[in-house]
Amino acid sequence: MSMKLQRSTLGFAGRRVSPLERLWRGRVGYLFILPTFVFLGYFLYFPAWVSLSGAFTDWDGFNSPNFIGLENFTRAFADPIMGTAAQNNIIQALWGIPLAIVPSFLAAELIFSLRDLRAQYAYRTLFVIPIVVPSIVGLLLWRSFYGSGGLINQLLGYAHLESLQRVWLTNASTALNAIIFMGFPWIGAFNLLIFYAGLQGISSEIRDAATLDGSVGLHRILNIDIPLCIPQFRLMLILSLLGSAQRLVEPIVMTNGGPGFATTYPILYMYNTAVQEGDFGYSMALSFILFVVILILNGINNAVAKRYQ
Repeated sequence: MSMKLQRSTLGFAGRRVSPLERLWRGRVGYLFILPTFVFLGYFLYFPAWVSLSGAFTDWDGFNSPNFIGLENFTRAFADPIMGTAAQNNIIQALWGIPLAIVPSFLAAELIFSLRDLRAQYAYRTLFVIPIVVPSIVGLLLWRSFYGSGGLINQLLGYAHLESLQRVWLTNASTALNAIIFMGFPWIGAFNLLIFYAGLQGISSEIRDAATLDGSVGLHRILNIDIPLCIPQFRLMLILSLLGSAQRLVEPIVMTNGGPGFATTYPILYMYNTAVQEGDFGYSMALSFILFVVILILNGINNAVAKRYQ
């Protein structure tokens, strides 16, 4: 490794090449990737910097911001609405993350267990086709399901369970659960393909040896498939965690955070604070707090994963 590094820093005559000279030699390649860095800087890093700097100001989005120090952060930690939104987000994550992982893994197991490769391809295609449908269509469909005359109440009526019928999205005791549990059977096409690829990556020798040892069915899944698919589970856990913390479209379309604040999440509260109330400084402080929380949770997840790897 040291020999390769030494060769990369030496010229053809054996002299050491300076960083500026290496930069000049690769100028054509750097010019090709320069637009990418320009767009990344302007559309990703610059807004992040504006958000960080604006979190310490009182700004309405139009007039000059006024520096107020940590006032926005102390306000956020004492804000009862933010506390309710954080509680809703925690409940959603505790239910939503398992729903995003477990059904997709079980569906991948069922498809992979089929002996006919054409049947596997057909079922994979059936689960992937819904990707082409805009997600907003599915949300509007589920909003109609939860209506007073929607599919769910109709099914309860057919089962003679009229006492359980509700207007699900306008009832504070059921609205959050309605959003969490929509999307039955909770099989995401992307998650399914990730787990399916992980199962394909398990060598046939390991499976044959497990079969000879009598490890079949549920015993094989628990002792062979799940341990060898840990990287896929880690990826899905991280993505599901990030998705739970950034869940914005669903509550806006389904309930707009209501009734009251029963389905308000921190990111929705941050959005409404900026767009509806014009308090951009406080909204930026909320976004910075959310960023720190996600960063900490991701660090904990990586630390735990490395410990049990």
